[in-house]
Amino acid sequence: MSSIQAVFFDLDDTLIDDTESLESCAQSAAAELAADLKIAPAALGAAYVEAAIGFWTALGPGSSGPPRGDIRPTMWREALARHGVRDDDLARRLAARFDALRLASVAYFPEVLPVLEELHRRYTLGIITNGFAETHDKKMARLELSKFFDHVLLAGEMDLAKPDPQIFRHAMDLAGSKPEQSVMVGDRFERDIRGAQRAGMRTVWFNIRKEALPERLPLADATIGSMAELPAALRRIELG
Repeated sequence: MSSIQAVFFDLDDTLIDDTESLESCAQSAAAELAADLKIAPAALGAAYVEAAIGFWTALGPGSSGPPRGDIRPTMWREALARHGVRDDDLARRLAARFDALRLASVAYFPEVLPVLEELHRRYTLGIITNGFAETHDKKMARLELSKFFDHVLLAGEMDLAKPDPQIFRHAMDLAGSKPEQSVMVGDRFERDIRGAQRAGMRTVWFNIRKEALPERLPLADATIGSMAELPAALRRIELG
């Protein structure tokens, strides 16, 4: 077995707690700006979460998304529409406030930083995320990703999306690593693990939601429930 040269990570819900932040910030934005609508903030926030999850889930290679600069407002327009409200100005104000709240709250999972400090000394590190510059740039700057990561790929900016193997192959080309020398770490089995497997990579499934192992699919090379377990999992993979 070839030694590992490069380790790639998903970002949201792998390195940072995206789901909890998504829900709490959506509800806070709704409570601040939409009180006059007489819609419960929790209900409007939940509608936004559903719209956001639907957008990112449907994202695929060549997907036609909203115009640049309109991704968040589009999600808020959909959330408002579910409650019978058509208000483009409010959707844009909700989007701006939501983004500000998210930026203020973004942070790594507690165990992530020590792991990145250790791995950065041993491997080339990269991020592969289904994102766009307008939704990710400020977040990534706040996280100071360049301290640890040699390459950051926003699939949406390349008209690609995980699980398309092409985005994983491109990441390996940037890192100068072969598939057998590369490992993908992510929380979504189909998007992160299966996509990387199709590109020939080794994989570590970060099963933070304690999901059942998928049936009739190749298993990941390792499964972890905490990022603190990753260094040991990578050593086991190298030992074969």
